[in-house]
Amino acid sequence: MRYIKIGQEPQSFTDWKSQENDDWKPTYKTLRGQIKAEVHDALLAEQGYTCCYCGMSITSDISHIEHLQPQNEKDPDLSTDLSLAIDFNNLLASCGFSDKSKMTAPEYEKALHCLQHCGCKRGNNPLSVSPLQVDCADFFRYTGSGEIRPAEEPDKHQSASETIQTLNLNYGNLVAMREEAIDQAVQGLEELTAEDLAILIKSYEQPNQQAFSFAIAYILKQFLNPKST
Repeated sequence: MRYIKIGQEPQSFTDWKSQENDDWKPTYKTLRGQIKAEVHDALLAEQGYTCCYCGMSITSDISHIEHLQPQNEKDPDLSTDLSLAIDFNNLLASCGFSDKSKMTAPEYEKALHCLQHCGCKRGNNPLSVSPLQVDCADFFRYTGSGEIRPAEEPDKHQSASETIQTLNLNYGNLVAMREEAIDQAVQGLEELTAEDLAILIKSYEQPNQQAFSFAIAYILKQFLNPKST
């Protein structure tokens, strides 16, 4: 997981919400068409076209708009906050899909495994660690074989464990994909100087379109300074 800094919402989304009046209130259910597509695209762009949770590469066809605080979360003792469901600061892009009917057979097969992890698996369950937390990356460790593990620090271990379980981040398909990405990234490292390696690590730590880049950065740091991880 990597920190995601929420950017500016699309102007079309702002304009749509500003049309609220006594007879009509904007809700997520009525967010459709081009405006919803623009919101989705904006989320993908600010995340570097990678899933907010697992980091796999995603497009609009194999992802959905995720509500950090569930849009349909209900509590009989509290009034439902419909505005939160269309608050751009509460939205992310997670792997999966929202409309199977619009997908081709190959696209559906490619995204099918996403039902077993991340936003699709989470449902309405709360998260102990969120990608909107600046220090979220510090809660997790990675292995060369593609597994994600909780940080060893006592103040982070339980929250990380709960998050891994809730999102099923060690689902077999994800582990295999992480391992493959890591294996490709570590090839040829012996030809790099320490300075070159440090620059490479920094590039993986920045928002980019490289799948599982935060896991790769973690592993590369072990090559730079094995005792630091």
